[in-house]
This record gives sequence, C-alpha cells and structure tokens, in this order.
Amino acid sequence: MTARTAREIFEELAAEHLTRPEAGRRSMFGRDCLMMDGHNIAFFHDDRLALRLPPDKAAAMLASGEATTPLMGKRAMRNWVAVPLSGDPAGAEHWR
Repeated sequence: MTARTAREIFEELAAEHLTRPEAGRRSMFGRDCLMMDGHNIAFFHDDRLALRLPPDKAAAMLASGEATTPLMGKRAMRNWVAVPLSGDPAGAEHWR
C-alpha cells in the first residue's frame, strides 16, 4: 500500500469538513482555505495543516514544539499554527 501524501490527507479531511452546512471553502492569500460560519479556520501550507486557534491553544502548541507559526510572505500569522503530519499511522488522526 502506498503512503498517502499530506495533500491527499488534507483533501480527505476537507471533504469531511464540507459535509457540514456551515462549512465552506475559498481562497485566502492564494491558499485553499476551509471556513466555518464564514470565518477562515484552516488551510494547507508547506505540507502542514495551518489552523486558526484561540490564542491560549495556539501559544501552548507553539511552546510545546507541536506546531510552528505559518508565514504569509514575511508576516507571521497571529493565532495560527502550522502542524506537520507525523510519520506514524496516527498522523492523519492527529490532524483531525
């Protein structure tokens, strides 16, 4: 069996997300972004899942090394984190 790429896993999760009536998808800064209730909440960024989180959750993930801060050009995106796909079989579940 061939391992799925990070992009393929993102697309699977996006398809699940889009089954919700309040969910949507649009472009943000040239990136394919998932939305909830009209707000951007996630996008695929350099083989990572970028998520907009409450400030305390984002700070905790950054402090633990579980995530990094995504950049748009030279600008750090506040309250967003970029989570890499772990190499183990549970990697997709971690993104979920």
